[in-house]
Amino acid sequence: MKTLSMTIAAILTSFIGFAQTESDTTNIMLGDKQILVIEPKSTNDTLNLSVNDTVVDDSDDKNTLTHWDGIDVGVNMLLTKSGSMTMDSASQWLDLDYSRSFSWRFNIFEEKIRFYKDYVGLIVGAGLTYNSYGLKNNVRVQTVDSSATYAVTIPDSIMDFSKNKLRASYVNVPLILEINTSKDNDKCFHIAAGVIGGWKMGSITKQKWENGGEKNEYRNKADYNLSPFTLDATARVGYRNFTVFATYGLTPLFQKDKGPEVYPVTVGLQLVPF
Repeated sequence: MKTLSMTIAAILTSFIGFAQTESDTTNIMLGDKQILVIEPKSTNDTLNLSVNDTVVDDSDDKNTLTHWDGIDVGVNMLLTKSGSMTMDSASQWLDLDYSRSFSWRFNIFEEKIRFYKDYVGLIVGAGLTYNSYGLKNNVRVQTVDSSATYAVTIPDSIMDFSKNKLRASYVNVPLILEINTSKDNDKCFHIAAGVIGGWKMGSITKQKWENGGEKNEYRNKADYNLSPFTLDATARVGYRNFTVFATYGLTPLFQKDKGPEVYPVTVGLQLVPF
């Protein structure tokens, strides 16, 4: 017993002697708290304990520095297979009024798979898109037994449309590779590119006109042979929370051989980042 007591006393004496000659700091992690134990340099100093409520760990928030979720607005355009905005004679009814051809995109969910901290990552998510195509000409869109989509010209003397548009809504799922130049969002340039898959929820046409001072409106919900599934290439570029984007349809607006072969293009910016 006496031998054990002497051994413990020797160990304590050595520990105290070491503490009197050296200074050290010990980090103790308890959940999201960090305890710093600062050992004294001499016996006259006081043992310091410091508790930090927040520990910075860049692995905690996987959505730091992502620029997908938010509200986007853009202008819709249609291109022919050759990449021209000029329609041929059979497709001229699709000439657009760009002041009425808007895309509203509500990117409501995102998740970031980080490859290298927040500098490089893959963004997946979900969103809703509402695309309106304002038709410049005085036409009404028609279908024939769901086998073809075309338009009938309405004489101005009968109906002079003040508003004439085709609108389609989609559920979107992005797969986008994003690169950030800094982990500080106030100094960060970001660039991203990838694809967006889509499923068409519905489509309608809507016209407004006046006749003898009386306002009239016509709405028709139909399939219009629009492609039920879509795939768009996309790019997003910006600085801090300012982002511009563009999408190009890899699938045509209409199903094959059921309408003009045109491809949707949208250019716009993010109005509100989430």
